[in-house]
Amino acid sequence: MQRGELWWAQIDEKRPVVLLSCDARPDVHVMQIVPPATSAQRRGFLIMSGDQAVDADVRRRIVAEARPVQAVGIEVWFGRSEGLAEEGVVRVALPQDGTIFCTWATSLDEEFLLERIGACSPEKLHELDVAMELAGTRGAHLYRPDVIIAERER
Repeated sequence: MQRGELWWAQIDEKRPVVLLSCDARPDVHVMQIVPPATSAQRRGFLIMSGDQAVDADVRRRIVAEARPVQAVGIEVWFGRSEGLAEEGVVRVALPQDGTIFCTWATSLDEEFLLERIGACSPEKLHELDVAMELAGTRGAHLYRPDVIIAERER
């Protein structure tokens, strides 16, 4: 098992996850992959893609051009190139008052990982790192301590 691999995991049912860290075995840190937000779910929210979020200038422009929104989120897309038959996303919310639909990082015992699906490209893993860092995901730095995201807005 390696960081950036996609696995089928038994959570409440069989679901795809991306491995964030395997260092704390037997616990493995993962993010659940879910269907992309629908148009109805997006109403009132600004959702950027992972590749948009990576570039600080693009990120600022998108936020500046947006109508007033309740919250801002990022969806990092996963699909056939990572081994999934259907597209899905890891969704995070940027810190802000209000609520947004999110998936959360969680820890699973190795026994709940059922079958390896595939793996992220280095670019996709970078999108995920940036999204988690911008979202202030608790302990995001623990998943990849060798990465410092210079674009981080303070």
